[in-house]
Amino acid sequence: MSKKIFYLVSMIFFAMIGFIFTPNLAKADINGLTVTPLIGDSDVSDRFQIIGKSDSDRTLRISLANFGIRRLKLVVVPTNATTSMDGKIVYTDNVKAGQYGLKYAFADMTHSQKVTIGPNKTKDLSFKVKLPDQKIKGLILGGFSIRVLNDDVSGTADVPVWMTDDNKPVGGILSLHNLELDAIQKKPHIIINLQNKEPGMMKNVIVHTTVKRKSWLDRFGLGDKKMTADLTYPKVAPNSKIPVDFDQNTMPIKAGKYVVKGAARSGKATWTFHKTYTITQDQANNINKRCKGLIYNKTTTYILIVCVLVSIIFLIFWAIWYSGRS
Repeated sequence: MSKKIFYLVSMIFFAMIGFIFTPNLAKADINGLTVTPLIGDSDVSDRFQIIGKSDSDRTLRISLANFGIRRLKLVVVPTNATTSMDGKIVYTDNVKAGQYGLKYAFADMTHSQKVTIGPNKTKDLSFKVKLPDQKIKGLILGGFSIRVLNDDVSGTADVPVWMTDDNKPVGGILSLHNLELDAIQKKPHIIINLQNKEPGMMKNVIVHTTVKRKSWLDRFGLGDKKMTADLTYPKVAPNSKIPVDFDQNTMPIKAGKYVVKGAARSGKATWTFHKTYTITQDQANNINKRCKGLIYNKTTTYILIVCVLVSIIFLIFWAIWYSGRS
């Protein structure tokens, strides 16, 4: 009983210390973990802000506290912000320079670190950040992505790092990037990726997109239906893709040509998109075999069977008619 009381008092003590002395917490979804950027004197408490002084070094410190009952194995990965399907800024992808017009990747400015933290323990990590040797245009939205290496623990956490030379706002420009396929929760998805190739944050981006698979059955009104997505993205990260998801549910991916059309608006700026993409049979098979509960549409098969039967009947009647003339 005394050990349980000691453990309970320890938990309360650490929680009070964390509440009193570390109020500037970054977002953390890992059970029992709190993440605190050690910023110092600043009105901004949930992220690091680096303004000016290109070609210089900065040291950024993060405090990790484990208030859970498990020993946590973590890796802290520097990366750049991306935009999620629901319009949130996330740091789950490993972003490299050159992607979506990104000139400087945060992963090239510092190194990842692994750390193990026992229950009711705190560790501080220091990261030496080497800023680009040229002036930063617009905003580089980097961040430290804290990821769990334990098999029995899930969740993510992140600490944003904003870098700019002049702190002047820069707008974004949207364009169509590509079409990709994915199996999410064992369901096939067609994803149309737009992109913001400019180093500027965007807000309240409204997107209307349609996807239509071309087929000879369209002449008879029996082709695949046009898929439509009307979405609003509260925030779009600079130099990032903007995924537009088309969940196929139980419908398998079909090979063929897909026509993508759409428009986007942010404030007074508007953009339009129109392009045709090809999904090969190998690409379709690769996604479909990773999914479950798919229902295949056999309309084309039935039409071909009917056509073959009609052709056979026609040949039989023609043969009877021809033999009768003989």
